[in-house]
Amino acid sequence: MKRNRIPLMLLAALCLCGCAQQNPPADSTSSAETESSSGETAKSEGGIAVTASEDMDADYQDLITRYFTALDQDDYAAYAETVYPPYLEQYTAFLEKNGSDPETAFHEMRAQFDEDGYEGWHFTDLQLSYYPEEKLDLDGFFQAYARAGFYGDEFIEQTKAAASEIRDVQFTLYALYTGDDEPIPVVSGREILVLKTEDGCYMFG
Repeated sequence: MKRNRIPLMLLAALCLCGCAQQNPPADSTSSAETESSSGETAKSEGGIAVTASEDMDADYQDLITRYFTALDQDDYAAYAETVYPPYLEQYTAFLEKNGSDPETAFHEMRAQFDEDGYEGWHFTDLQLSYYPEEKLDLDGFFQAYARAGFYGDEFIEQTKAAASEIRDVQFTLYALYTGDDEPIPVVSGREILVLKTEDGCYMFG
């Protein structure tokens, strides 16, 4: 039984607000279904079965599913389309100062899900729900990035002004490793920030 893996780069880039545990998903399916708490199902892309709370915005659900599908398929171009463009610019500048680039960082982030002795893996289940808004420390989230050197206060204010909505989504992600019978949680009860602007819906990180 492998340990519950939490990739460091994934958490550093996306989940600086903390964590909370969720219940494990229902039995995973091979038909890539998306399920809400109301029991309705629909096909989703990428082979990931998504369980979302009934109040989850469909745009956010689609966005997050596309993000993890891109990670699952090692598709940097698809990943980049989900990321808030001004953040990606700041992130690129930060990485270049440190001798890297976002595509390299993306592949390294994906590689942190690898396990010795296994030829491969793929994501099977994704659970989504909103983190309680009254508990969201948005300033703390942004300042954590700022302290890490990703951007400055001006960028924070510009982002807040551009966003019509910023939500904190709690997620749990499962993966099935080649040769195993059951998927295991690889990220449990973590948080990810999403936002809407006049240009679209994006991940922050």
